[in-house]
Amino acid sequence: MNKRNIISAVFAVAIMTGCGQKNNTFTISGDFTPSIEEMAKEGISIDSFYLADFVSREPITEKYAMQGGSIFVNGKVDEPRIAGLMMEMKTPNGVRTQRIPVFLEAGNIVIKTTTLTCHPEGSPLNDAIFDATEEISNAKKAGDFAKAQQLIQDYIIRHRTDITAVMMLTALPQSTIEEAKNVLAFIGQCSDAVQQHPLTVTLAERMNKLISRPKEGDKFKDFAVEYDGKTTRLSDYVGRGKYVLVDFWASWCGPCRAEIPNIIAVHKKYSDRNFTALGVTVKDDPAASLQAIADEGIPYPQILNAGQSEMELYGIDGIPYIILFGPDGNILATDLRGNDIDIKLSEIFEN
Repeated sequence: MNKRNIISAVFAVAIMTGCGQKNNTFTISGDFTPSIEEMAKEGISIDSFYLADFVSREPITEKYAMQGGSIFVNGKVDEPRIAGLMMEMKTPNGVRTQRIPVFLEAGNIVIKTTTLTCHPEGSPLNDAIFDATEEISNAKKAGDFAKAQQLIQDYIIRHRTDITAVMMLTALPQSTIEEAKNVLAFIGQCSDAVQQHPLTVTLAERMNKLISRPKEGDKFKDFAVEYDGKTTRLSDYVGRGKYVLVDFWASWCGPCRAEIPNIIAVHKKYSDRNFTALGVTVKDDPAASLQAIADEGIPYPQILNAGQSEMELYGIDGIPYIILFGPDGNILATDLRGNDIDIKLSEIFEN
């Protein structure tokens, strides 16, 4: 190579390097034909698609009509962010939107699809979290849940400065107070950008509520609910000398409805033993609650029209949530489900 060609080659490399440093363009492409063909069997079709912020769902790009099975979106991104590829679908029951998580960063991102799954790959962040989730999934399939949890924790530490840690934080166990403290500890080891992401902020708030949730041995916290011109308080039932099993539920909640026969059974079984069950309907239209009460044949009293504030008072982030209070109003057990309800009451009344 002569001197002129050497200089030209060096100049070209310099230009390419400079462009790489400043490049903030992205493309997202994918062939959804396998999914489209499978969905068509159920009378479902993809009508349009667009990119949106993952949390707020505010559009990032315009909406594109689906033509054929392929998609293509491009644009610019100043710094990596969590986006959602929003697929608007027509179904026999109306229109619904499916959100596919995508880590939006410079590069060519490809949505890999099968008849059952789809995931983004082709850029550093998308590849990193996909490889990790595959390894975690394989560990769980093999029954090695300790390894799966260690993989999640290791990933968070390795990626504590990038936004993929935001999503992996949500994979940590978060049902008990100790687990909540562990989640907060891992959040504390992440960068400010990770900690301040809306998903992380919401997760931290939930964990702090769980930690402050009333627990066994705590005195009940009273609340008052207004409905149909009448105010009903939890203290109308709790702390008055009876054992009270309180079920926070809603008519629209399938798992709640599934627990009701268990509660009816113990209510009838122990009704002559200084015991009553009590329902508290939350985030539910009272008319729908009353219809469900009639449909299920619920014989025990109800507090209708409770909402978010009553749930937050007891650190409840999901229903059904069932608490057993003692005659003095102290909490004897929390988050009871299924056979555990009768087992706990049997310990009290049959020993």
